[in-house]
Formats: sequence, C-alpha cells, structure tokens
Amino acid sequence: MTSNLNKLPNRGFELTITIPWDQIKAVYETIVDKVLAEVEVEGFRKGKAPHDIALKNVDQGKVYGEVVNEVLPEAYAQAVREHNLTPVVSPKIQIVTAEENKDWVFKATGAEKPEVELNNYKDEIKTINSKGKIWTPGEGTKEETPEEKTAKESQRVSEVIEKLLAVAKVELPDLLVEEEVSRLLSQLVDDVRKAGLTIDQYLASTGRKIEDLQDQYRLQAERALKLEFILGKIAEEEKLTVSEQELNKVMEKETDPKAKEALKNQAYLLASVLRREKTLNYLLSL
Repeated sequence: MTSNLNKLPNRGFELTITIPWDQIKAVYETIVDKVLAEVEVEGFRKGKAPHDIALKNVDQGKVYGEVVNEVLPEAYAQAVREHNLTPVVSPKIQIVTAEENKDWVFKATGAEKPEVELNNYKDEIKTINSKGKIWTPGEGTKEETPEEKTAKESQRVSEVIEKLLAVAKVELPDLLVEEEVSRLLSQLVDDVRKAGLTIDQYLASTGRKIEDLQDQYRLQAERALKLEFILGKIAEEEKLTVSEQELNKVMEKETDPKAKEALKNQAYLLASVLRREKTLNYLLSL
C-alpha cells in the first residue's frame, strides 16, 4: 500500500491511498469462498454447487463492497500513522478506481485536531474572578442562600466561558463543523418524528427554512467545538487529568445497575465530562 498526503486549509487533509491488486485479490478470494459456502443453487446442496455455477448466483457488487470494508480501514490507519496525522473526525471516502486486475485507489478527506492559541486568558479570567471577591460598601453582611450562591456561580461560569471564547483563537476544520451540524440536524429529525411530525411540518409550524436551521446549528456547533478544544488545551497545559479512583467514585454513587453498567461502557465520555468540570473549577480558582 502507498499513500500521498495533500494538506488542506484549516487543518484539513486529503490522503490518496493505493492498494495493490494482489492484496485486493487475496481478500476478494477469501470473501468469495465464504459466500460460496452459503450459496444455495437449485439441484445442489448448500455450498456444494460447482464454483462457476455458484459464482453466477453471487452479487459481485456486494462482494466488492465487503472487500472495501475489509481493506480500507487498515489502509487508512496505516496512512495516518505514516504521515503522523491526528484525525478528529471520521474521513469521507471516495473510490477513485476499483477495477479488476488493477490497483485500487481511494481518496480519504479528513481533519486534524485544531491548533489553539490561549493568549492571555489567565489575566482575563482573573479579572472576572476578582469581581466576585471584592466587597463594596452597601453590600451588607447578609448571608447568601444556597440558591443565590448557585446563581452567582452559574453567572461567573458563563462569564468565564464567554471570555475564553473571546480571547482564545481556534481554527476549526470545516469537515468537523459539518459533521456536528449534521449530527444536530439528525437529532432534530428524530425528535420531530417522535412527536408525530415530519420535518416539513415542523418547519412550517415555526415559519423557518432548513437553511435557517443549518445557519443556527453551524453557529451552535462552532461555539461548542471551540469551547471543547479551548478547555482541552487548558487541561493539557495544566496537566489536569481524571484518575481511575475519581471515575470509580462517581460510578459508585449510581445505584441503578443498568445505569451503572452504562457508565462503565462510557467511561471515556464520563472522564471527558469530569475533566471539563475540573478545568472549569481550575479557572474559577484563578
């Protein structure tokens, strides 16, 4: 297998992957043997028909599809390692050529983790935090209620987030944003269907167009993704991690067996949430 890399704007990349026909043929023959063992031809027991006759009953398009699914993931992974790429999104695959007795060529378009410039975020966050700590005349000594403390803390978190988004610089890959917009739209379609409506009915009832939704979700996606990478960069620089003990402590609090099992199966996601929380607490302590 060989591969060529073409760098695209905003951390995008395009890999041209060539897989030799000999490799394709070997995988093809293995898959065909498995398929022929299950083929039923009239007048013969299952899997016992002559090769040429049985082969006529095989969907070649389906077989070649399985060949692609077999060889492409490893070829892509190998190309990524070869060019030291750090993909953050599943690639878009294009089959350039896939002819018998010729090398197969694919194009994989992906995106790498964006670069983050944090700039002077600490000084800006300290300014926000100091506002909540300085006593001013006339405030009195009235003790805050738990609700008031929660509201004030929530407000400070919102201010910190807004300041981070304003100060830090992140160049998001277009492909990453597009994928998030598609995910949000798919979620909306599912929710609308559960309500017994079609997406056209939903749009008509809200007086909006699909383009309006796409624009809204694009802004939403860009904001969420920027914040995710900014907080990730801060956690990385400050060496903020989540230990196995911290994960177990959260899981032990869950009493529902099914919910606890779900947490175990999504330990990586839980760790991401806890790391984000730890990062926000760090920012509030500056």
